[in-house]
Amino acid sequence: MNARARPLLLVLLVSLAGVLAAGGYLVLKGHRIGQGLLHPPRVSAERPEAVGELAGLEDVSFTTSDGLTLRGWYVPSRNRAAVVLVHGFTGNRAQLLFEARVLARGGHGVLLFDLRAHGDSDGDKVTWGDRERRDVLAALDFVSARPDVDPARVGLFGFSMGGTTSLLVANADTRVKAVAAAGAYPALEWDVYSGYGRWGPLSAEPVLWTLRRAGVDVDAVRPIDGMCQLQGRPLLLVNSDVDPDAPAKLQASLFRAACEPKSLWVVEGAGHGQYAKVAPAEYERRLRQHFDGALLK
Repeated sequence: MNARARPLLLVLLVSLAGVLAAGGYLVLKGHRIGQGLLHPPRVSAERPEAVGELAGLEDVSFTTSDGLTLRGWYVPSRNRAAVVLVHGFTGNRAQLLFEARVLARGGHGVLLFDLRAHGDSDGDKVTWGDRERRDVLAALDFVSARPDVDPARVGLFGFSMGGTTSLLVANADTRVKAVAAAGAYPALEWDVYSGYGRWGPLSAEPVLWTLRRAGVDVDAVRPIDGMCQLQGRPLLLVNSDVDPDAPAKLQASLFRAACEPKSLWVVEGAGHGQYAKVAPAEYERRLRQHFDGALLK
């Protein structure tokens, strides 16, 4: 090797080492992110007073098909209809107390519960809608068996991860007569790329690999593929125009994929889950209109 070639080779070796180091960093970072998505910190819900709209609120529990005990609160129905409420990632049942009060005010029974690996429920792993489908199915079983509820008058509401899970269940389970989802994502893979895909596959795929290695069926969490399976059961989608955790373009794809009857409400200026903070009266009106119209006719 001549003297002129040595500096060029050195530059190439240094550049290659830099690329490998950067790639290794992204893989390790993606793995750490994935672990955090699987094992978030738990926060127990503070029990509200059983007064006003929540009069009669009961502590309840039920068991999933894979043997986990889920814990929640139930407000009995006064009109034979009921709505199951499904919270988001790192949240708990108290996250949806606004929605619970709105629906209970109209006489609907409401079930709020902690998903697996959240709050006070069993489980040590979050699967982003995959196994959480079993949680929602167990919740529907619980509500449908209540003596105060007509099983033909059951609805489903979910926020964020809970919204995606609710769509997956509603698409397949005709017991759900109306579904509403706020801040949901159309596919888990798309959500990971949206949140962690700054460097494309280099930063997103390590996260997905970590989820898959932990047993999450990423490819099964795609409610967008079954939106028309609601077959006439009303759908309400709620989102914000400035939500970094559920970008409007992803929500728009969900809405386009759905068949009628469907409606989309974009809450201008609201962050993730801030619909009640930004437009409480309109949010209440839309929730009541959606579920009253579907469950009380």
